[in-house]
This record gives sequence, structure tokens and C-alpha cells, in this order.
Amino acid sequence: MGLQTFSQIKNAINLFAFILAIITNCVFIFLVITKSPQKLGNYRHLMVYFSMVSILLAFVDYLVQPYIISEESFIMIMDLKDSIFENHPTTSLLLLASICEFFQATVCTISINFIYRFFALERQGRLKYFSGKFLWLWMIVPFLIGGVSMAVCFSLGPTPYMTEQLRPELKRVYDIDIDKTTYTGCFYWKIDEKGIKYFNFREVVYILILNLIMGVPWILVIVFGTKSYKIIKNLIHQGESEYSRSLQTQLYKALVAQTLIPICFLFFPVAVYFICPFIGLSIEWANLVFGFFYTLYPAFDPIPIIFLVDDYRTTFLNFFRRIFSKNEVAPVTLYEPNMDSFST
Repeated sequence: MGLQTFSQIKNAINLFAFILAIITNCVFIFLVITKSPQKLGNYRHLMVYFSMVSILLAFVDYLVQPYIISEESFIMIMDLKDSIFENHPTTSLLLLASICEFFQATVCTISINFIYRFFALERQGRLKYFSGKFLWLWMIVPFLIGGVSMAVCFSLGPTPYMTEQLRPELKRVYDIDIDKTTYTGCFYWKIDEKGIKYFNFREVVYILILNLIMGVPWILVIVFGTKSYKIIKNLIHQGESEYSRSLQTQLYKALVAQTLIPICFLFFPVAVYFICPFIGLSIEWANLVFGFFYTLYPAFDPIPIIFLVDDYRTTFLNFFRRIFSKNEVAPVTLYEPNMDSFST
């Protein structure tokens, strides 16, 4: 694939992903606000919040459109040629580093989703920690943690050594002039004045910090996702009413989707970028594929919930039924006074 073709494909996919993210998340927010059952309680506010974070991630990613160099390194580059940021290196570096903040905030919101779901399923009154001032705290924490990631990325900004080392590689891989870029990251190995290759321990520590910050939410997802799965599995088989079985089946499917999508679109590609250079594997061939996985995540994330939750799916499909003059489907609501899975 030619470099010009690669650039054109990258620009097209970034634009497509950004527009799709705006559409899917706005539709989802509308459905949550207007069609959510009252019993969802504060979970409605969290779902809207999750979608807004995804929109912010999509917006920043579209502005930056980062390139990745992962040959014995992890370097994220922003091309400033002909952009409004070309003569503002500090501002452009802050913008590039903000991808790390919104990415980390997104990962944290995923873990918060699983924590809430588990509290709701176990029905031990711990949903009180998601009401009032606690709810605001849950919304602020992801950006506080993301701010740490942003600070780390900013501290790994351009240096004369990295610029000269990157210059030929960036020109060869992407045909980009290093002097018209900003970047963040580090080389895992450096070469000293005597030409001896050594492990860049100091800067790699920063990368390990980023991995640790990102890894903790994923551990929470695994722990609370596993616990929720066990509860839902039992409720599906032991539910005392049709309503309970139907609702828990929807939650089970949504839980599977909410686990697989971030793993495939966020965790896997980023893990590959961080780990492969450590073990000497070159993934230059995969830059196009992996680089767009996390770009598409904000657009795809709300889609399964729209189609797996009956109230949302019926309303969404009825919109198109009206357009094509088809008979609309009325949602069926079953009443069960003792079922309060999501109420606070």
C-alpha cells in the first residue's frame, strides 16, 4: 500500500468514525432520556455520561488523528502540517496528550459500569453509593485518573535525541516530516555515545505507569464482570416471573457485548502496541488495522445496548418503520413491584 493511499484511508476512516460516533451516541442518549424505564434509576444518568465521554474521545481523536511508531518503541505522533496547531507546539502536545486522558477516562467509565451493574444485581443496598454526591464523584474520578495519564504523556514529549532517531523512520513509514509534528512516547532501547545499545529504564517506567493505570480498570471489569455473570446466569434459570427472566436475559447479553467490544477495540490493540516491542516483534504491518480499532470504539459501543434492550430497540426500529410506512411495534411492559434491580 502506498503512503498516499494509507493517508487517504486513514483520513476517511477517522471522519467516518467521528460522524458515526456522534450519530450513535446521540441516538443512544435520546433513547436513554426518553425511553428508559423508571426503574433504571441513576443508571440512566451514568449511561448518558458514558456516551458523552465517548463523544469527547471521538472528537479529540478526530482532531489529532495520531500515527503510531512501534519499532522497539511506543511513539504516538500528531502531524501538524497545514494545521492550525503547526506553530503552537505546546498546545498541540497538550492536545495529543489529552487522547491519553480521554482514553483512560473511557476505560474507567467501563469499569464503573460493571461495578454499578454488580451492585444492582446483588441487591444489598449498595446502590446508595451511586446517588447524590457519590454519583458526581463517580463521574469526576475517571478524569482525575485520566489527568495522570495525560501528565505522563506530556512529560514524554519531544527531545532532540528522539527527534533525530525518529526522523528517518517516520519519513519511511508515513512520509511525514518530523519537524512538522509533535509526539509523545519513548524508545525502549537507546544507543549511547559509544554505540552501545541499552535499556531505557527511566522512560520505560513511565510507560509501565500508563499500563498500570490502564490495567486496574480492566481488572475491575474482569472481577465484577465475572461476579455479575454468575448472578445473571442463576437468575435466568431461577427467575420467578417472565419479566425477571426477560430482563436478566437482556442484561446477560448486554454484559457479554459490553465486555467483548472494549476488549476487541480498546484493550487488545493498545496491549499489542505496548507489549510487542518489548519482545522484539514488529507490527508495522498492522498499524492500519490496530490504529483504527480504538478510533471506531466510540461509534460501536452504544450499538449493542440499543438493540439488546427492548424499549430502545423497539423505539429505534419504529422510527424506520414510520419512514417506510410499516406497522409499528408497541413495547410490552410487564409489571413486577418487587423487581428493583436498578433502582437507587
